[in-house]
Amino acid sequence: MTNVTKINGVFARSATCKGAAKVDKISDTPMTLGQIAAYIGGKVIGNPHISVKGLVSPEKSGEKTLSVVWEEKELGMLSAEAFLAAPEKFFTESRQGIVTEKPREAFARLLYLFKIPQSFPYGIHPSAVVSENARIADTAYVGPLCVIEENAVIHDEAILEAQVYVGARCSVGKGTHIEPMAVLYENVTIGERGLIHSGAIIGCDGFGIIPSSHPDERPQKVPQIGGVVIDDDVEIGACTTIDRGTLDDTYIGKGTKVDDHVHIAHNARIGDNCIVVAMTGIAGSAEIGEGVILAARSGVRDHVKIGNRAQVAANGGVIKDVPPGEIVSGFPARPHKEQFRAQALYLRLPELFSRIKALEKRLAESGEDSK
Repeated sequence: MTNVTKINGVFARSATCKGAAKVDKISDTPMTLGQIAAYIGGKVIGNPHISVKGLVSPEKSGEKTLSVVWEEKELGMLSAEAFLAAPEKFFTESRQGIVTEKPREAFARLLYLFKIPQSFPYGIHPSAVVSENARIADTAYVGPLCVIEENAVIHDEAILEAQVYVGARCSVGKGTHIEPMAVLYENVTIGERGLIHSGAIIGCDGFGIIPSSHPDERPQKVPQIGGVVIDDDVEIGACTTIDRGTLDDTYIGKGTKVDDHVHIAHNARIGDNCIVVAMTGIAGSAEIGEGVILAARSGVRDHVKIGNRAQVAANGGVIKDVPPGEIVSGFPARPHKEQFRAQALYLRLPELFSRIKALEKRLAESGEDSK
């Protein structure tokens, strides 16, 4: 590692994904059906040497384009000359393409393959401000107007685009990509192959406040001296905020994907391979197990535990522990089937109210008749 590195070589993110062989994708060089099938682990139907023009949606398909289909209704949108990537039952005798029994996974892999890679030079841009005590790997890239504070470490092949701020004692792992204007406060550790989107703020103060006991007294701020640890292969969405811990570190587990506009409070712990969707809020010291899905605008109360593989539906509000594998919804969140039954009864309330009023009227009239 070095403190000052001139801009020299160029490197780019290659079109690879976990479990697939590396394919060097050049955007203006067509690939064959055989090459694409090998990449996604599929079987060619037709001529494996024929070139593919590009990956398109079924409704925009044309001659020698490739479309992925996983619902039968989409076949009607497909051009007769287009190639198909789909389960074998969707193929006719005249259709060429690639058989894959997992078309959704194949689609994700193909997007990696057809994405035009970004290229970044090695080294530090002349306008970047780098502390003398920071360590920057020779194969890392630090873009225009970045600020790297003292004792920060930027590892091999890390990419920091323009105006990224990296605070004191931070560590950015090998191959991690940080997009423009993201902020890492002090004591933030990011593992390898991470992706931090623009505007993410990691390591800011946790909201530790002691309410005042008297109307004339001001609430008291509690200092936050912990850090944030983000493990390998984690993605953090744009404008997401992750607070540092009060004492212990806030932690995000391996392979977890966090969407845009999510807030993760101090001391929260999120397990491996979780999915946290946009506008979700996770309060302080909450513990999220492995493989948990928190759908959009869900909320988790402080000190609550959510078990492995549990799911919280959109707008769900979790105020007590959720067992492993449970699917909950509503506010307060409860088992999904129970919430559906309660919602069905709720929707019948106007009808039931009308029936009760009618019964009351009949009872009143019958009482008058008996007098």
